[in-house]
Amino acid sequence: MIISEDEKRLIEMFRASDDVQRAMILTYVRNLAPKNEHDIIERSTENLGEQYDDNLKNKKMLCKRLQRLARLDRLKLDESELASAFNRHLFKYFDFLGVDKLEYVKKYLQHIQPFMIKEVKSQEKFDNAICVLDEYYRIAVYIKADATRGEEMIISFHENNKNGIAKREPVRKSTGEVYVFPETISAHVSGTDLYDINLFITRGVTSLPISVSARRCDDEGFWVRLGDIERALVETANSYLQDLYTADLDYSEVEPFYSLQQISFTSYGTDVFSSISLLIDSLLLQMSPMSKQVADSALCIYCSTIELPDKSRKELIKTMKERYKVNSVRILPEILKRVEMNLGGC
Repeated sequence: MIISEDEKRLIEMFRASDDVQRAMILTYVRNLAPKNEHDIIERSTENLGEQYDDNLKNKKMLCKRLQRLARLDRLKLDESELASAFNRHLFKYFDFLGVDKLEYVKKYLQHIQPFMIKEVKSQEKFDNAICVLDEYYRIAVYIKADATRGEEMIISFHENNKNGIAKREPVRKSTGEVYVFPETISAHVSGTDLYDINLFITRGVTSLPISVSARRCDDEGFWVRLGDIERALVETANSYLQDLYTADLDYSEVEPFYSLQQISFTSYGTDVFSSISLLIDSLLLQMSPMSKQVADSALCIYCSTIELPDKSRKELIKTMKERYKVNSVRILPEILKRVEMNLGGC
């Protein structure tokens, strides 16, 4: 049976809901249906619940396998370029920042959470293959690994694309609860399943500590509101963005970020490259002529004030062009020209 896009969105909303919201949705559906269909709906909803539980169980297992890989000293990183030539753009970003690629990827996998990932079974074409998408970026990050004992390797770590055409992630509403592994537990309300826990979330090259309220789910993890996690990360990005605005620009004129699916992998951090990437994300988000003008001015002014040695400036421009080879926005090449011009590259 083929389901429509609307039906897919309804299923995703149901999956993202907490137990109370799910119960309300199911009660509403039952009340809409004729009485002779109640048994059918009951069985269907039970199956949906079982599928949700199986999906969570699988995501937990995938996270644990990736975390185990990340702890291995013998884990290797495949840095070879594929025939498509669109799999190394994040590695070149790491090189520009002076980040050790293998150590970074290991740290990234150590802090990955079940709610972030979606398994790509179609790409798991050999025994012990693991392939997932980290969906909480503007463009999802494609991660593929070989977990064969003695041959453990990260095969791919790049933005999701097909021949350089980026596969954009849709903006999701941060409703309901998600399952997380805690870093530490900071408080517990005695006699209840309520806790305060600490998470360590890695986005891009930045790792952010987050404290959230949680409900105990099992011995390993907790339920937390997705909105609490997203709010903390988005507020950090908006704070970085506001700091990049000069006094003569009105930050209140631009639409701030409100979803993690609006922020690119390369936009987390306070370095020059990440700051330009964040300003570009902000410009692409704007809808009104006024906000576009303000966001464009902020990008151009910031680039024009960067003082770098000629060699470093050329390296920045080269890496920027390489990074944005993976793209799905028609106007982006023109934006990059303006960036280069204001950096003094033209």
